Amino acid sequence: MSAPTGVIAGLTQLISPYIDVLPAEGPVDAPHVRVCDSPPSEDVWRRMVLESEYEPDRVVWVDDTRRRMALTNEDEGWTVQQLLRSVRYLLRWQVYERGDLFLHGGLVRAGDTGIAFLGHKRSGKTSSILSALLHGGADFVSNDDLVLTDPDVGALMGYGSPRTVNVRTDALLALARDTPALLSLLSDTSHPTNAFPGRHHTRDAVHSDTGNRLPGSVWVRCAELAHVTGRSLLPESRVDLVVLPRFDSTTDGPVMTRLTPQEAYRALSEHVEDNATKYDPYLAAWFPATDADRRTRLLRRLADRTPCYRLTQDMGRLADATSLLLATRATAGPVS
Repeated sequence: MSAPTGVIAGLTQLISPYIDVLPAEGPVDAPHVRVCDSPPSEDVWRRMVLESEYEPDRVVWVDDTRRRMALTNEDEGWTVQQLLRSVRYLLRWQVYERGDLFLHGGLVRAGDTGIAFLGHKRSGKTSSILSALLHGGADFVSNDDLVLTDPDVGALMGYGSPRTVNVRTDALLALARDTPALLSLLSDTSHPTNAFPGRHHTRDAVHSDTGNRLPGSVWVRCAELAHVTGRSLLPESRVDLVVLPRFDSTTDGPVMTRLTPQEAYRALSEHVEDNATKYDPYLAAWFPATDADRRTRLLRRLADRTPCYRLTQDMGRLADATSLLLATRATAGPVS
């Protein structure tokens, strides 16, 4: 990447400890992104507008021949955020090309155990991760952005990414009953989306018990999450346990159900990402090759060697679910 000093400094702060920023030693031929004062004028560039209901339109200039992106530095807060996304997307496509396994889930490390939470939207992944930090003393690796690779021996390794954590306000309010400091995330987070009058402030808005109108969700930086929970950020961890959470308010307390390797393989397959990212879709053409067979082997290895559980829980008893999870972790044993 190339960008003004202030933008690079802001980016470096946001992506630690997941990505290192080093000066280039010479001309860069690899795919890259640059930040400039005005739009590029050469004919090779085309303008792309990517719309969202939660933030201003994202405008990117694209040179497909040389695999370059360009952003304009109009608002440094948004410029740093968009540069972070562009760098993250390029890195994701590079590791997708080599066949690492992308899962829709997150990862924490509780003591010496890496616990992955996988699930569809609104299944309880983020709530479970926050509860593990608050009630289980876990450290944070990732949320909604989990990539697995294979060391020579032992468990698969999962590595995180500086992706902002989107926290539903109803989950935040539920967890704040035991940890009031979490309420600061409703007003003291730095992500520019929180101040934008998008869908989270209109159609998705919710009301607190006292009747205050609140955004439906908030965007929290990884470092902000670590600060408010008092936990550490880890760039990677082994994956020793996989949990597939779901909410059910009719159950009498949380329930953990062990899956067989065959059941685990089918369940895990539902949460495999079929490309590196759905954002900036033009990037798929920049990385036409991929090792799909390696991803299949990684998925099979995960299902065959890692204990997998379904966790049924209630939003109002997340602490109990975390206690049950950690007790189960101690007795999980190897996959038979």
